[in-house]
Amino acid sequence: MPKPQQRPRAYALLRSRKRVSLAASALAMGLLAACGSDNDGPPAQEEEIAGCDGTVTFAETEGTFASGTPWNMRRPTKWNGVLINDLDYVGAKDSARSCYWLMNGYGLSGTARNPQRTYNYDPAREQDELMQLIDMFAERYGKPKTVVQYGHSGGGFDALNIAERFGDRVDGVVAGCAHEQVPLMNMMMDGWFVLKTLIAPELKIVGFDDLDTVSEQSAKWKEALSAAQETPEGRARIALAAAIGQWPAWGTTSVPKPDPEDKAALQEAIFETVLFNAGQPGGQSRFMSEHAGGSPVPRQLSWNKGIHYEDFLGNAEPMLGALVQALYADAGLDMKEDLDKLATAERIEADPEAIAFWAAPGRTVHGTPTIPVLRFHTTGDSLVPPTIMDAYVQKMEANGGNTALYRTTVVDRPGHCSFDPSESAAAVDALLSRINTGIWPDLSPDAMNARAKELIPASEPLFVPFESPRANRPDNAPPEAM
Repeated sequence: MPKPQQRPRAYALLRSRKRVSLAASALAMGLLAACGSDNDGPPAQEEEIAGCDGTVTFAETEGTFASGTPWNMRRPTKWNGVLINDLDYVGAKDSARSCYWLMNGYGLSGTARNPQRTYNYDPAREQDELMQLIDMFAERYGKPKTVVQYGHSGGGFDALNIAERFGDRVDGVVAGCAHEQVPLMNMMMDGWFVLKTLIAPELKIVGFDDLDTVSEQSAKWKEALSAAQETPEGRARIALAAAIGQWPAWGTTSVPKPDPEDKAALQEAIFETVLFNAGQPGGQSRFMSEHAGGSPVPRQLSWNKGIHYEDFLGNAEPMLGALVQALYADAGLDMKEDLDKLATAERIEADPEAIAFWAAPGRTVHGTPTIPVLRFHTTGDSLVPPTIMDAYVQKMEANGGNTALYRTTVVDRPGHCSFDPSESAAAVDALLSRINTGIWPDLSPDAMNARAKELIPASEPLFVPFESPRANRPDNAPPEAM
């Protein structure tokens, strides 16, 4: 995998910073509830800090919201008037990506994940805090001429929500490797349901009471999957699970990218992806999702009542569909018998209270952006498979969303949100072009790679063509709840 460009040895600040609490900073900025600001005046005068190995100077303020969420904002000395706001900025404020933006004049603001997020996940709260930060930045440093909401994973989901909820506050969003909690948990559960039914019926895939249970089940799943991988029947069934769940074949760096024509290498890559995902059986953040929204917990947001997995297999990526057919033939297995087992296995039903929680504003998206959205993903994201992007497209089609506001671009790399700084820079640069001109620039892979190389010349961006299968699970709720 290419090394990211301009990744300095350390981004330690050259001076210590005074940390301020939210209450103290609110008093200092004249904020009582982080209300909006019409301040177009000059930035506040304060001591500036040298950072990013001394390559840029900036003013900085940081603190903690009453919820416990840390926040930070920086305005470079030569600010270009653009503010990039990000859910995960605090942990990445000295990263190569952030330093690139600071060195090129972008103001930065954002938060870290709330420390209680594992047991109290609420993306709506995250979005409200991010909106407060925009006001706080404006009050402290001057009103931005352009605000971009940037985010990865949960931050990407927040960005999609912000495009639908706060188009009057933000000019455009870049949503990287964005999940949608209900569709994601369903598509992950589908693959795990295959594995449970055909390989390890005694193991759990939903309804985790505590983190100890997650760890125990993870270890047992890894043992069961490793044993299955030793047999032709097990290898075929592991591939079937990935195909039905619409999981990517190549999702980890533990194996090289397989040749699609090399059946053994392709299946080995799938196994490594599934084994990696067994770190959280039932899907990444399954526990967090089931424990959101109050007691009693766990509360089930996934379902497969009324689902026909034979139909889902028809929507598999063609390469995986062909592999499954070949592996079943090699193993001498009757695929129809396995599909019949899936059809008659006991189904999982959603908890109406969980569905109601995730249906609330800020906790789901409907495909109705009001500002430009550029969504980018990696081909090998095993935690949030790239096919989930098509679920949003289906919502746009169903709900009359403005498709002219929405574009996607894809990077050929394994891993979750494993973007090179140049790819992030190119995504924001392309979005700003759309905001400033009203016309999307060329987003073809060649054009995006050229844009990334122009911004960071020594980089090796990997934008590629990508055609998504039809997502099996776009819905926010089971049919009976709609």
